[in-house]
Amino acid sequence: MQKIVFGLFLLMLSPALLAAEDDAAGVSPGYIPLGKPMILNLATQDNRLTFLQVTGDVLIKDESNKDEVEIHVPAIRHELILLLSEQDADDMKSPIKREEVRKRATQKVKARIEELVGSDEVAEVLFSTFLVQ
Repeated sequence: MQKIVFGLFLLMLSPALLAAEDDAAGVSPGYIPLGKPMILNLATQDNRLTFLQVTGDVLIKDESNKDEVEIHVPAIRHELILLLSEQDADDMKSPIKREEVRKRATQKVKARIEELVGSDEVAEVLFSTFLVQ
């Protein structure tokens, strides 16, 4: 019984130890807001006017590199506008499709930041609002 309790204690303690190692190494993630909402036209099959309003943030791996990535927010917004404006309005109403688009956005932004900064700082692109009208 003591071995089981001790094993459970070690399992609970290991994430805290890993986090402490990251902090000791000076690595702490951070967020970069992408500014004002982006409002885009979406394609529809019946040529209706449909708009998408999106706000988002970029999760970076190390906050100490925040300034290095933050200076490129206009390039990040540009990549997102290009990707999102290609989407079909009906697809953007589906949570599954939204998640697929978010993952593609993360890939595109990662590639762009690697090109501009020379390092892999972007962890995720996250949408904080996503409104289709």
